[in-house]
Parts: sequence; structure tokens; C-alpha cells
Amino acid sequence: MAQDRVVFVPWNQAQAGKFAGDGDWSNRQKDNTHHKRTWTTYFLDSPGTPLADVGCGTSARIHIFGHGVPPGQDNSFTYPDVQGAAPVSISDLADMLEAKGLKKRYLNTLVCDICYSALGAPPLAKRLARELFRRGYLCPVLGYKGAIYPVYFRYGEFQNSKYEHRMVEKLDGSKMKSKDAQERFFGFN
Repeated sequence: MAQDRVVFVPWNQAQAGKFAGDGDWSNRQKDNTHHKRTWTTYFLDSPGTPLADVGCGTSARIHIFGHGVPPGQDNSFTYPDVQGAAPVSISDLADMLEAKGLKKRYLNTLVCDICYSALGAPPLAKRLARELFRRGYLCPVLGYKGAIYPVYFRYGEFQNSKYEHRMVEKLDGSKMKSKDAQERFFGFN
């Protein structure tokens, strides 16, 4: 249970598109994974403050689902999966996390499951880390150096692997395990 994951989708459930099912897909695939994590998804319109219940231990982790853009485009927003839903700015995302109960004592990683969130000048994940630090949070924010596949699969050279993995496709087209294409950012630097 300590390795389980919480997903926050910064849109209402009706506006979540495929993000609403990604956690369910990962749960269906978890027996094919090494850690066998359970994923719980919350939306902007989920009742109460569900992020307040996330522990502050070293394995607690909150994932933020959204779409990102490659370097060279405006990466100060995360984008929805459905037409008509508005993109969410870094400041609005921080507001939403606070409103859903993210505690200042949360010290583990917030994960931007947002494509290209570790690329750009500065990257989206670093912008979020700085915004949260400005508000008194010390947690690092993790981003990915390519397009993140937010669910477990077997791809390419990992097709015959014993376990399924979350993958990242880098700008050069290479695919790798997500753990090999991530970067942590802290708001104080």
C-alpha cells in the first residue's frame, strides 16, 4: 500500500477524457508489473480534499495527468484531453492542488505525468516546483524528458521483459523506461 499512487486530474471528470481511464488501465495491468501498485484517481470535481489523505512518507506519490508540448512551445500550461476544456496554468494547478488538500508537510515527489515536463526553459515541472515553493511547499516535482506513456505496457526492446513498464519516448524517437527519462526539480533553485 505504501507504494500505491494517487492521480490528480485538474479537470472535472466529465472533461477528463482518457485521463479518467488511465488509472483503471494501470490497475488492470498491475499484476504484470514489478511493484503491483494500485492507482486511485481524483478529479477537480471529486468531493472534499482527497489529497489531504496522501501520506508524507518517502514512497507516497501524487501524479498529475495532463498533456504537455515539446520544447519551443509555451509550456506554462497543461492541456486537457477533450475539446472545450480549458488549459490549466501553473498557478491554477497549484491553486487546485491546495484546494484538493495538498499539505505543506507533503515532502515526497509530485509527478507531472505530462509529456515533455522536464524539457524547456524552464521546464513545466520546474515552474510548478517554483510556484509551490513560493507558497511554502518543499516537495520536489518530477518531470519527463519526452512523451510519457502514463500506463503500463511492453514496448520495443522491453516487449519480452518479464514486467510491463511505464515508458517515455524521447524527441529522437528512442523509447525507455520512465525512470530513465525523468528529472526532479526543487523550487529553491
